[in-house]
Amino acid sequence: MIDVEGSSVQTRWVAHGNWQALVIEKEKGSAISSGDIVYLRTHANTHIDVTEEAVQSRWNDHGAWQALRIEKRSGGGPIYTDDLICFRAHTGKHLDVVDGAVRARYDDCGDWQSMRIEKEVTEAVFSGDSIHILAHTGKRVDVEGSSVQARWSEAGVWQTFVIENYGGRALFSGDAVFLQAHTGANVDVQGTSVQARWAERGNWQRLFIEKKDGSGAILPGDGIILQAHTGKMIEAQGSAIAANWHDRGDWQTFVIEKKTSQRRLSVALENSLDFPTILV
Repeated sequence: MIDVEGSSVQTRWVAHGNWQALVIEKEKGSAISSGDIVYLRTHANTHIDVTEEAVQSRWNDHGAWQALRIEKRSGGGPIYTDDLICFRAHTGKHLDVVDGAVRARYDDCGDWQSMRIEKEVTEAVFSGDSIHILAHTGKRVDVEGSSVQARWSEAGVWQTFVIENYGGRALFSGDAVFLQAHTGANVDVQGTSVQARWAERGNWQRLFIEKKDGSGAILPGDGIILQAHTGKMIEAQGSAIAANWHDRGDWQTFVIEKKTSQRRLSVALENSLDFPTILV
């Protein structure tokens, strides 16, 4: 994904975080179609600009240097999520990507210039959300003191965790995450033991979240697997929570739930790209 750090525009990671999130803007609003002039606003509230071959992000302007013409690689009409597109700068050159560097050097709209545009999955679980974790036993994971167990079906304070990743924004299968309990401590794994002892976010606290089926954004209600730094998966056996095996079976499968007090976002958003936050 294209990412912006300071004024530098690069492509360094397969990530969907704040540095990769761009707001696509059009002077008169409305849906975006091939051939429209658009502006790409970064998390730092600056817009991507082009001077000669250089692609940077320095100012919060809608000027000629920031104006980009969005073009479908084939056909015309409205831009939809997952479309392959190119961005033509005011110089007449298209943005291209080679070895992580983003520049604007050629007239072509070829493979080097081709980008897939993705609309943010607003129904996903986001970094910073409060969640519950439901085990296959029908009990929810809870923390009392430093002990992590799954004893009751209640969805109360002891069963509430704040889930965070490194980059922020929506969580995706494969992300490294941290689970902060109501005590302020993060869940950690030492050997096979799963506890919540410290506020640190080190190797022992880092967990990799995976969808049980499929890939992509983590949605409320998804079956998930949590892999510890040991390579073992966290599992529920009775009321005990541990990380004993590499298996991805029923004992290791949990359902992720958003805390019900949070306002649910509408799932009736249209697929056309009139919602501004994108990744390319």
